[in-house]
Amino acid sequence: MGDACVPRFPAALSTPSLNRGVGFTHEERRRLGLTGRLPSAVLTLEQQADRVWHQLQSLATDLGRNLLLEQLHYRHELLYFKVLTEHLPELMPVVYTPTVGEAIQRFSDEYRGQRGLFLSIDEPGDIGPAFETLGQGPDDIDLIVCTDAEAILGIGDWGVGGIQIAVGKLALYTAGGGIDPRRCLAVSLDVGTDNEQLLQDPFYLGNRHARRRGAEYDQFIKHYIATAHRMFPRAVAFRGLRAGQRADDPADIRCRLLRVQR
Repeated sequence: MGDACVPRFPAALSTPSLNRGVGFTHEERRRLGLTGRLPSAVLTLEQQADRVWHQLQSLATDLGRNLLLEQLHYRHELLYFKVLTEHLPELMPVVYTPTVGEAIQRFSDEYRGQRGLFLSIDEPGDIGPAFETLGQGPDDIDLIVCTDAEAILGIGDWGVGGIQIAVGKLALYTAGGGIDPRRCLAVSLDVGTDNEQLLQDPFYLGNRHARRRGAEYDQFIKHYIATAHRMFPRAVAFRGLRAGQRADDPADIRCRLLRVQR
């Protein structure tokens, strides 16, 4: 297939931080190459937010609301935070606990794209290149939330889907604390999973092997922390590294992890 046959999807619609949906004026649509790519109506941000709120109220479950909001988050960041900020008391349990636990368990089944960075213990050499794909400079990220997803909110080990706890936490920091979402980063540290249900699931999107532990795990975490600090030296990092909280793990693992993270 030649280049002339490849459809061009304008960056203004495919980039969540740039997308304004039907909020683009007709002049903006012509200038940005969006002619014919949107319905003719032009709606204000408030009108779009009212429409999303109506959609949310029409859904029967909080899991359905969580999925709708995540799709919006991935597509139209400004509108997502407009809705979340205006209805934070009602939506906090939808984007975070308790509903995020259900969403994590459904992550691979419902996957339609996800914000954040996915780092694999099987490819430690890709940590640096993965950060570089963000295209952001050393002063561009203020807050990083990462997790290895071993012990999520009382539901246990749900592997790569645990990134949604980091995404949800950052969303609340923006909606409740005013942190610029463009300066936040969610990171999944995929070290495998001991959840047999996930390992047997043909649709599971994470590493399909038991959790790596010991020296290999420590070295992976050390490499991640060093790279994150080198790329974004001023960022504050919240870490959900939960090894050592299982009954069959040595009690000193937590202390060892603290030494690794210093």
